[in-house]
Amino acid sequence: MFIFEWLSKKVSYTFAVCFFTIFGGWMSAVFGYYLGTSFILSNYDELNALALKWLPLSVLIPTLLHYISFGLLTPMKIPAFLKPLRDINKAFNNGTLNTSLDNETLQNIYVQLSHFPLYNMIAASLFGAMCGFFLMGFGYYDMYTSGTLTVVKMKTGIKAVTIGVLVVIILYGMTTYLLTEIISNQHRAFVYQELRQRNINIYPRGLIGLRIKFSFFIILMIITLLTFAAMMEQYRLYEGAQYVNIITYMVISIIAGIFVMYINSDSVMRVLVEMGIVTKNIASGQNAWFKVMSHEEEFAEIEYSILEMAKQIEEHRKNLELKVEQRTEELREALASLKEKDDMIQKQLEIASNIQRSILPGRIDDWNELKFSVRYIAMEKIGGDFYDVYQIKGDKLGVLVADVSGHGIPAALITSMAKISFSSATQQYDSPKRVFQEVNQNILEHIKTQDYMTSFFVVIDDDYNIVYANASHQKAILVHSDEGRVEFLDTNGLFIGAIEEARETYEEKVTKLRYGDRLLLYTDGIPEAANVDREEYSIERLQDVALKNRHLPLEDFTSFIIEDVQRFKGKAPVEDDITLLVIELARDEAVDIIKQSKKLIDEHKYYEAIDYLERSLTLYPNNRKLIYNLAKNYFRVNNFGKASELIEQYLEVDKRNKYAYYVGGAAYYQMMNYDKAIQLLERAQSIDPNFTNALFALGMAYKKIGMFQDALQIFERVANIDPDNKMALFEINEIRKK
Repeated sequence: MFIFEWLSKKVSYTFAVCFFTIFGGWMSAVFGYYLGTSFILSNYDELNALALKWLPLSVLIPTLLHYISFGLLTPMKIPAFLKPLRDINKAFNNGTLNTSLDNETLQNIYVQLSHFPLYNMIAASLFGAMCGFFLMGFGYYDMYTSGTLTVVKMKTGIKAVTIGVLVVIILYGMTTYLLTEIISNQHRAFVYQELRQRNINIYPRGLIGLRIKFSFFIILMIITLLTFAAMMEQYRLYEGAQYVNIITYMVISIIAGIFVMYINSDSVMRVLVEMGIVTKNIASGQNAWFKVMSHEEEFAEIEYSILEMAKQIEEHRKNLELKVEQRTEELREALASLKEKDDMIQKQLEIASNIQRSILPGRIDDWNELKFSVRYIAMEKIGGDFYDVYQIKGDKLGVLVADVSGHGIPAALITSMAKISFSSATQQYDSPKRVFQEVNQNILEHIKTQDYMTSFFVVIDDDYNIVYANASHQKAILVHSDEGRVEFLDTNGLFIGAIEEARETYEEKVTKLRYGDRLLLYTDGIPEAANVDREEYSIERLQDVALKNRHLPLEDFTSFIIEDVQRFKGKAPVEDDITLLVIELARDEAVDIIKQSKKLIDEHKYYEAIDYLERSLTLYPNNRKLIYNLAKNYFRVNNFGKASELIEQYLEVDKRNKYAYYVGGAAYYQMMNYDKAIQLLERAQSIDPNFTNALFALGMAYKKIGMFQDALQIFERVANIDPDNKMALFEINEIRKK
């Protein structure tokens, strides 16, 4: 409050408080006048005229004395009359508390501030009574000098003034107390908190109880009703009584009642609200700091209990921190004695960390005549959806789309485990059903949570036959572009990682891709995307959009579907991850050439296959598929120089083919260029950390240049991924012997 702060700084703190509380006295004086005259059952026009004449002066003089006694003349070196008031003004010099005060002085200031409402209430009562004496004196003087003084008038005037003074003392005294309490409360609370920060824990002081506050309001109501009854009786007996006085009194009494009720309830509600704020701060680990403190004994006890509770909680927290430090030190000592075991654990954690850090493939390379387009939108920084592509034995390709229940770190952990399990399973099986069974068992054995995963897995051979299985995932949509129809792909199968019995529910079906067909694999973030009206996008809408836009180029087709989902959703919040993976079979002349070369290779006609690929490459000089297959055939006939040259040419265009890096690394290894071999093999295992062939070759390259410790770590990683790898186990034993 600007005026209060300005008065407190320029004059004195106690005067600033008194300046605002005095307005309650003026209202009480007017109220007391009506109350006193209402019990006069006679014509009181003359007394009324005298009161109206001398009441302002009778109020002004005590008001000025009240101001002076509370420090009005402090700037003129005339301090407040009472020592407690002078102490308070010294402590709040320039309107702010002097925090450099010693502990004893600060305690004294807290006591004086606690008693300050009482000091002001007593002063208000005395000066209120003085107002009555001045009014009687001025009235006596006026009637004496005018010659109208009579014993009856004197008695009537004394009676009216006495009743009015009593009412003023009650009203003015209590309103002054309440206003002083409200205005000075924050400063008193600040002093108390300063004491507690200095570890001076004193019990909060309370002056009165809640019963007295509410009793005062009830007494005011009773007096008001009695006065109103007396005024009505006066109006009934004397025609001279003015009805306007009754109306004026009603207005003043209502205003006075509302004013007293407001400051009375406000003094209580501020304390209750502050208690709520402090308890919330304690619950959230913040400091317990009361900005407002009660003068009521009942609340003072609660406030002290809250502060003591906060102190004990803080001590408990500090003790916990100390115990944690002690236990941490004990753990360090224990870990030091288990260094050998810890090294093994750290190696396993390093493998898991590499897998978890591996990102989803942003672009999937063409495979034969298959082209891929993918869009992935995560709800959070760490999503629950994931997809991957696997090279499967028998020259087949596996494509997976999965959705882990939940989001965030738990979903990421299951995703990491699932990626490991699928990578391992696809190296052993080319059956989606067997892959699901293997992954389900692995997750059940290693993750003991209630989380699970839905998956759709397809295996495509080089004739574009599809074997697929669904583990409670969204149905795949196969768009037959030439026929203008869609086919839903679905099988039975429970969630992966839910129950062991799920292995018996998985099944697989077969279909075939034709040129121009597109296969849509997606997660439930698309059909279950809801708009602001809670309507879902639905699988039917996805089917219609895919069918109507089937002639768009592949990337445009995928983008249009995602944009349609976002248009439908509008401003509604994202509630799930969105993944869409589209596979298109598009005719490519190079694929037929590669298939013909493979037939020659199957007949062991390697040089004829090379010649056929060389001639084809003159027709399609920039076809990376021809370059890659030609490099592999040169490797088969031990022409490692030509193989490495072609691989380098291929890698300038495609840097995501782990097999190309492997072939190039193996070629350089055979040419004893081990540094170059290590460079390419490391790139292969960075793309797929579980690529055992590349890992084993990398270990052999390390061994050749004498980096035996690095080689040992690589061979151990191979053994962890494939425990039956006899060559890796042999190399581990050989290095350990040395």
